Amino acid sequence: MKPKVIYISGFRQNAGKTITSLGLIYLLRKIYKPEDIGYIKPVGQELFTLANGTKTDKDTKILQSFLLPELDLNLASPVKIPSGVTKTFLTSENRGQITQNYIRSIEDAIASISDKKIIIAEGTGHPGVGSIVGLSNADVCKIIDAEIIYLAGGGLGKSIDMLTTDLTFFAAKGVQVRGIIFNKIFPHKLEIMRKYISEDFLNMMYKGCFKNPIRILGFLPEIEYLNKPSMRQIMKKFPDAQPIGNPKSKDWEQPCGNIKIISVPDEFFHPEEYLQSRDVIIISAGSEKRLSRIIEYNKFLTSKLAGIILSCTRASNLDNKKLETIQNQGIPAFSVTTDTAKTDDMLHNCINNTKIQSYDSEKIHKVFNLFEEYYDFDKFREVFQI
Repeated sequence: MKPKVIYISGFRQNAGKTITSLGLIYLLRKIYKPEDIGYIKPVGQELFTLANGTKTDKDTKILQSFLLPELDLNLASPVKIPSGVTKTFLTSENRGQITQNYIRSIEDAIASISDKKIIIAEGTGHPGVGSIVGLSNADVCKIIDAEIIYLAGGGLGKSIDMLTTDLTFFAAKGVQVRGIIFNKIFPHKLEIMRKYISEDFLNMMYKGCFKNPIRILGFLPEIEYLNKPSMRQIMKKFPDAQPIGNPKSKDWEQPCGNIKIISVPDEFFHPEEYLQSRDVIIISAGSEKRLSRIIEYNKFLTSKLAGIILSCTRASNLDNKKLETIQNQGIPAFSVTTDTAKTDDMLHNCINNTKIQSYDSEKIHKVFNLFEEYYDFDKFREVFQI
């Protein structure tokens, strides 16, 4: 019997597709054995290098680590489109053949797990991502004969506006959207969303677009710090970073909170007025007095600082005694040669483009709890006849 294939799509990158795959497979394991559940990321962009040198989408590694230990990482990530591939595609004289090769890879991968009882396929970016090579999320859905669960954002007007654009796209492509999840809702707006957005309202808006009525499968509140990077992640974004301490320690896995740039003159700087637990601090490496106060203040915080980035670093302005104190206190820290403004820009880019990591066990268990409480698994089973 052919397995049911469910495709997770969303309104943009970082909409929560991997989190949904994790939460959904966690719940599916209550009714299926792990070996009966398939997972595939047909088109991958952010890649992870395996021990044998081959590459796979890093989301496949997360699913393998926590829920599907037998997952074949090569088959789970059949098409890899890292930076630069689209330019190569556009300059090729054999674009049609390249697309056909991609399609064949996806078909072979899905055929390899056709013995599963159910397959979760995770999309990439917003619905149109991959269109340039003939592999938009809608195109991939048709290739693997999947039905869609769509992730909408929180908020009333904004989420419906995005739904209109994306669901119209899917309808035009002839693929079926069966369920909607409203994700990352501010907790205080949860009841407002439930009150004003109903299945009747959605089906009135998109009447005739799909073969079956759209069902709402959950209103999921935002989880604090879930999309915040750790210092281990942050450091990887700085090519010249020099760690202070051991980046593999648990301290380096704490999700960060706010970014604080310390530029106040020494005589006016009082850490208790500027800093809070989980802050990531950017401070010039030559700021010895202010750095000493930060290190001392960290001792009194219940939840410690997430980390320190020493900017404008040169050999002449690194105090080895201070570095030793930072290390001994277990404050994740690294130095960079870039100036404070550039460091801040790079850090903000990292924080705004953060994905869950394979070592984020605390975050992943929060995801499991989120789906236990807020995802309508009974309705999901009804919709997909599971």
